[in-house]
Amino acid sequence: MPNKTESTEQWQHPKQLLKLQKLKVKKRALQQRIYSVASLKDAKETQAVKASPFETIFNGKKRRNPFAKDDSQAKKPKPSESLISESQDETLYKILNQSSATVDAKQPLATFQNVLSLNEAPKKARAAESPCCPIDWTLRQKIRLISSQPFPWTQNLKISEESSGLTSFARCLDIDKCNTSLDTSPNAKFHQCCLLWQQPVLPWLSLFPRNSLKSNTNGVNLGASSVVKTSLYESWTDSFKSLYQLIRTRQCPYFYVCANSFTALFRAAGLCGYADLHAMVTPTTRGFRNLLKEQDIEFEMSLQPTKEAEKQDLKEATDVQANELQHHDEDDEDWLENLGINADDIKNINYTQDRIKHKSECQVDSSHQSLILIEGVEVNSFFNFLLNCKSTIAVTGLFAGIPPTLLAPVAFYGATLNALKVRESKMHSAGSDYYSIELTGPILPTTVHNILNINPANHSITMTFNDLESTRGFSKVAKKKPPEEEKGTAIFGKENLSDCGLHPTVLTGFCSADAQRVSNIECLKYSGETKTFTWS
Repeated sequence: MPNKTESTEQWQHPKQLLKLQKLKVKKRALQQRIYSVASLKDAKETQAVKASPFETIFNGKKRRNPFAKDDSQAKKPKPSESLISESQDETLYKILNQSSATVDAKQPLATFQNVLSLNEAPKKARAAESPCCPIDWTLRQKIRLISSQPFPWTQNLKISEESSGLTSFARCLDIDKCNTSLDTSPNAKFHQCCLLWQQPVLPWLSLFPRNSLKSNTNGVNLGASSVVKTSLYESWTDSFKSLYQLIRTRQCPYFYVCANSFTALFRAAGLCGYADLHAMVTPTTRGFRNLLKEQDIEFEMSLQPTKEAEKQDLKEATDVQANELQHHDEDDEDWLENLGINADDIKNINYTQDRIKHKSECQVDSSHQSLILIEGVEVNSFFNFLLNCKSTIAVTGLFAGIPPTLLAPVAFYGATLNALKVRESKMHSAGSDYYSIELTGPILPTTVHNILNINPANHSITMTFNDLESTRGFSKVAKKKPPEEEKGTAIFGKENLSDCGLHPTVLTGFCSADAQRVSNIECLKYSGETKTFTWS
């Protein structure tokens, strides 16, 4: 028997026994820990049920929905019902017959009523009443005339009215003061205001504005024919030269050059207080400005911030100062070499500086601040630059092979007489009739003043505009002169431009040297009762 028991029981080493004992101790401790946590949780649940079995049903708090929307902290305030109702089309005509109401300066001008009554805002000095109509050099694509009274003119013209308006415009005649047999009706005068001269003109393609994104898949590709491209360019060159000669001799007040990437405005001497012929270009890029510098064409960036303008003045220093700065840079490079810096590191430093300089110059590209002003003899150099610059004509796209569009209020060589599209409408709202006339096409600055000039003094009218956004910078540049010089400059400018083709009343306003007369206008309102203008 002893032998059998010894054979069945296997002998174990003391170390193994110690390991087994430690494992048993850890196992018991772990079981005890798990049992204590579970028992504590069960005790709490049992105590809660015994204390109030229906408390969680009747008196318990509802669990918060994490996906619920908190309306108390709305990111965007909801528009009030008054703003929504005032934005309807009917109120556009309703508010024209209402008395002007006070608009809070902090209230968003998102409705027609707030826009038209902006003149009463206490903190808006620009919207103050003025007996003179402001001047806006922005090109416009559309203008809408609205009035609660019928307009003296209509869309439908008689044969005599159309022919008289065309004749008076082509000859730059003032029908009221000329002893002629021309028709002097309001329709003839209004038709005279809706005409302009343009070159080139392609019946199948609209050349204004030049920012169309449509593809020319179904149209005629003028860029594919070298003969057509050459003919268009030669005709455009003759027209451009003719316009420039007219503006130099003060027989044309201004004209526009509308290219694919920029718009240039040439103005005769005497307009807006400028004693010399001048031109403005917007928007521009760093590459375009560098091309002008390479041609030694001096210009000024009038709309740049003060700091940027100071940097530009320092950059365009005299030749002596430039040579001194160049020697100073060479000394700096020698000093860096003496410090033990190798040539590659110096090149990296110069490259970094040039990159920072390039970035600062490109910040204003394609914005209103990139507008450049060219005055005096530099305009002649700029004219030759545009005449010989091939980059002004697109190579591909919708306007491939087509020169820039020339727009002017007077006739020039090779120009085509173009008319604005007129659409008349009438609306009945709240027991009253409201009348509207919409003009579509290239609308020049003098067109607005000519229409207001033929408008009866007691006839209230409101104008809203659809501007060519890239040309709004033209109205932000103003010639600042002392008050004692403004009157003399305006008188001499008017006398020198007496043969420019503008109406004498309109010419007086455009020759004014008052910087406050030039402003960007989105909405213009004329009151027949007070004989004043209000704009915003």
